[in-house]
Amino acid sequence: MLKRLSVITILFAFLFNGIAFSQAKEMPTNIGLFGGLGLNMHSTSFAGSMDFPPYNQSATSLGGFFGIIGNFPINETYTISGRLGYNSLYGQLSSNTGSQTTTTIDAHYDYIEISPILQLHNLISNTPVYFLAGLELGVPMNMKYDATVTNPSQTQSLTNIDVPDQKLTRIAIALGAGYIIDLTKNIFLMPEVSYRLPLSKVSNNIDFPDWNIGQLRLGVNLTFGLAKYEEPVTETKENYYMNVETPQISYYDEKMNPRPVDKIKVEEVQYTELFPLIPYIFFPNGESVPTAETQVLSAQNAAGEFSISKLPPDAMKINSYTLDIIGSRMKENKYSDMTVTGTLNSKELKTNKKLAKERADFVKNYLVGNYGVDASRINAIGGGFPTKPSNKNDAMGDIENSRAEITTKDPEILKPIIISADKERITTPQIINFNVGISTNDTIAYWALKYYQAGNEISKFDGEGMPKNISWQIGPNQLEASQTPVDWEFTAKSKNGLSKTIDGSIPVDYFSFSRKKTENLPDKIISKFSLVLFDFDSPVLREKEKAIIDKYIVPAISANSTIQIYGYTDIIGDPDYNKTLATKRAESVHKYLESKVKNVQYQTFGVGESVLIFNNNLTTGRQLSRTVQIYVVTPKK
Repeated sequence: MLKRLSVITILFAFLFNGIAFSQAKEMPTNIGLFGGLGLNMHSTSFAGSMDFPPYNQSATSLGGFFGIIGNFPINETYTISGRLGYNSLYGQLSSNTGSQTTTTIDAHYDYIEISPILQLHNLISNTPVYFLAGLELGVPMNMKYDATVTNPSQTQSLTNIDVPDQKLTRIAIALGAGYIIDLTKNIFLMPEVSYRLPLSKVSNNIDFPDWNIGQLRLGVNLTFGLAKYEEPVTETKENYYMNVETPQISYYDEKMNPRPVDKIKVEEVQYTELFPLIPYIFFPNGESVPTAETQVLSAQNAAGEFSISKLPPDAMKINSYTLDIIGSRMKENKYSDMTVTGTLNSKELKTNKKLAKERADFVKNYLVGNYGVDASRINAIGGGFPTKPSNKNDAMGDIENSRAEITTKDPEILKPIIISADKERITTPQIINFNVGISTNDTIAYWALKYYQAGNEISKFDGEGMPKNISWQIGPNQLEASQTPVDWEFTAKSKNGLSKTIDGSIPVDYFSFSRKKTENLPDKIISKFSLVLFDFDSPVLREKEKAIIDKYIVPAISANSTIQIYGYTDIIGDPDYNKTLATKRAESVHKYLESKVKNVQYQTFGVGESVLIFNNNLTTGRQLSRTVQIYVVTPKK
């Protein structure tokens, strides 16, 4: 008996600790079917007055049970469960009663089961587990056995023998537990384990002393609610609060000190901006086709409509057309060739190494199929981990290693995109930081910051959790050629339904060419250059970036120019470390530029991740953030 109770204890522990629990609910009155298998545990002692020798024997055999069930809740804790069904307590016993004698008994004991059960719910908070305790009453129906005694002299067989008239009503204590699974709001599946501890014997006949049958049951109930299901009413806590403070809207001055934004100056200038082209195509984990979030496959949707000259002055958008830019350039430069190397993140290396070649083949097939590039000009190979990987110990870093890397000896294929105009609207400051404090005892489920001008939305940022510093890099021509102020609106929503919205405005001062001429204000030429990629966690200026400086930046510098150099990083890693890394990047560019152009004014700043110039939730944004931005500001004579 102790061994049997130990088995039950282990099963209960597995049930309660091994299942991922969900929120417990009070069910309506429900009826249905039950059934399952029983491990029948026979314990016998035969007196020996029958036609076979006396012996003691225990054995286990499988039997089945099924029937109808009704559950009638009293409250959220107590439920009366009634069961009417059939229970087979089959058992086969075999024993060597002597050195050469074997006795075998096949017992076929069937009962009509009547079981009043008490179910106890919600004893373990936030789980759908219930416990049960009650009685099993069994009315004997079929009480027969077959007996065979074999010895060297004879074999005696007794078949289909009735247990004598002294057979007893079965009485057993039922103990167990179950688990409620809601198939729908009104249909319930309840796996159940229980043990039936016998209080009665099979018979009072003198030939059957101390024959009792315990049963370990593993079953399932399928029931249907008789009343419309109603979700339990959750009492709304009235003490939730959320306050949104007045935000700090600031920019960094030339000494990298934060200053409040009193107004935005919009100025028409002669402007040139260089946008780097990232030579990587990023893929989702485990996939060989990029998402629209990282690559706009325009040639597949509208062949022949893509044009580099129509690209917007936006680094993120430009780098979402990498395949089309490269395809257009490969089509123009018919003697150029390239290598596409598919790479994997650390998880993919363990599970799907062929994925690297599939990624390289996707890039090759896209260029061949949509731009007519000769397949012999593209070498597609599958690699492993990138040669210059991002941080594999950080989830955001490791996903960047799921990519296809493009290399070529022709600098025309991967050269930066340059957009120039004689009349561009540039803002001062170009980057605005929005810091807002939220005090709450709830969880922030969603927040959104929107900027408007003349009622039109011009920029939007959103996210979950407490918002950090929200940086808005105002692009060329993003604001209108007017004095119309920029309006902002910030909204925060909590998990429990609280919502707060605050708003405000920033004045705009617009300086057109004609106004500057009329008011005799100084004019200037602004050239902006971004250098990408610095390798992850590296301040080293590579030869490719040096070539860009020599070809594009040095010629833009005049004797009266001011060169402003800003170093940035992504958000991976410690902020203080990133600020130091950003400073080193800016200083390495400063050092190289000064070796080419002396006797001009240089201003160098390490910004780090304190200003996020690109969306770091995206792989492309993090890659673009590993940059140094260079402004060449030259007054017009």
